[in-house]
Amino acid sequence: MFAAKTPSEHPHLQASLTTKFMRRYALTALLIGMIMAGVVLGLYLLGVFGPLANWLGLVYQSSGFFPEGEAARMGWLEIVLITAAALGAAWCLVDVPQLGHKVLVFMTMLIVILGLSPSLALYGKLFEPFSAMISAFLAATAGIIYAGTEQGMRKKVLQNVLGSRVSISTFNELMDSKTPPDFSGTTRELSVLTVRVFNDDELRSKLQPAEQLKISNLFLRTTADFLKSKGGYVDESGPDLVRVFFGLLKPEVDHALNACRTALELRTRLQNLNKECESRWFQTLQFGVAVSTGEMTVGVYGSNRHFFYSGVGPETDFSRRLASANLRYNSDVLVSSQTLQAVTGKVEVRPLEMFYDPEEEVMTEIYQLVALANQMTEEELKRRDLFWQGVIFYREAKYDQALELFSRAQVHGVEDPPLNFFINRTQEYLTNPDSEHAEDRHEITDRTHARLLGTL
Repeated sequence: MFAAKTPSEHPHLQASLTTKFMRRYALTALLIGMIMAGVVLGLYLLGVFGPLANWLGLVYQSSGFFPEGEAARMGWLEIVLITAAALGAAWCLVDVPQLGHKVLVFMTMLIVILGLSPSLALYGKLFEPFSAMISAFLAATAGIIYAGTEQGMRKKVLQNVLGSRVSISTFNELMDSKTPPDFSGTTRELSVLTVRVFNDDELRSKLQPAEQLKISNLFLRTTADFLKSKGGYVDESGPDLVRVFFGLLKPEVDHALNACRTALELRTRLQNLNKECESRWFQTLQFGVAVSTGEMTVGVYGSNRHFFYSGVGPETDFSRRLASANLRYNSDVLVSSQTLQAVTGKVEVRPLEMFYDPEEEVMTEIYQLVALANQMTEEELKRRDLFWQGVIFYREAKYDQALELFSRAQVHGVEDPPLNFFINRTQEYLTNPDSEHAEDRHEITDRTHARLLGTL
């Protein structure tokens, strides 16, 4: 299970990320830089670097830099560079995650400071670089020591493990957390949200490669970036599938509710995306969203050269299959029974079908996620209840009663694909009860109209 790379962050988000990182690292660098600059400035004012300045002046004078005699010493510039070198070295050494980059930045700073002295000497000015170099060295040493602590290494660890799979706000929450993130491995209940595109092959045959790439990237931007902004961890991202985890990075009580709320918002975004795709390419995406909840083993998987943070468990595959089930019912968002148990009373759903797992001997049910609680009108709730009662009669093989209730749940001029699915199934069974196609009898068990889990 190797996850694909997610789209890169937008430039304005990267700028925001830098700004937020400055809260922690800038304060640390400022403290280190001011302390080291204060120490060196104290020595400077005490005249410790005076003999070095006099020696350097004699060297330049003997070399012909000061033909008119002793040059004026640029004391104000030396003081400025002592402070700037300390602050700059501390900031670079604290913020830059790679050790090789730290060394490169530090050596470049020393070369610039050292090269400034002979350059000014060409214009008859004496600049003593040793105090600024010592200031930079002390600040860099303190910065490297801090970078070796857990707090100092946290940015590098998070970037290596999480990369761009989480939002900026989530990344900063982990950065600012008092307790370090635990990547050693644990078992945790979390929710998996999966988005699938069913007609990707069809779009590939109808569109030019460049256009198909544009529509795929538009789908990825609409889904992956949005799901990250809602606190999801992007485990996999591709042209026809996006999967995110809620509750993966740390224990969350409301991970299932957050996933359901995000799925409903994503449904609206995907509907708007289809309007844009239709106006630009005269094509639409056929998508399905699913949320499944359960325990998974969370940790860093892979080798030292290729690794990723993820959760492993049956819910990953079940969520993918549940998203594909939208194609059967022409629905948009489905949730598992475990998810519904976690959000009981907080969302509105409609039951679809029962499934039986012969290996585990467990019966489960899937539901269509309709809305959050208290967001449906009385009329909508009444039609939902009629649908629910119709499904119960359907499972009891009371097809006449089921069809009557399904018909009463219909609204003229309003498309309801899952309702139409059950109406068509009921009518087919009433008109041709012996038809194999009417009930997919090869998929049906003898357990109250339950289908085999393998057919999901």
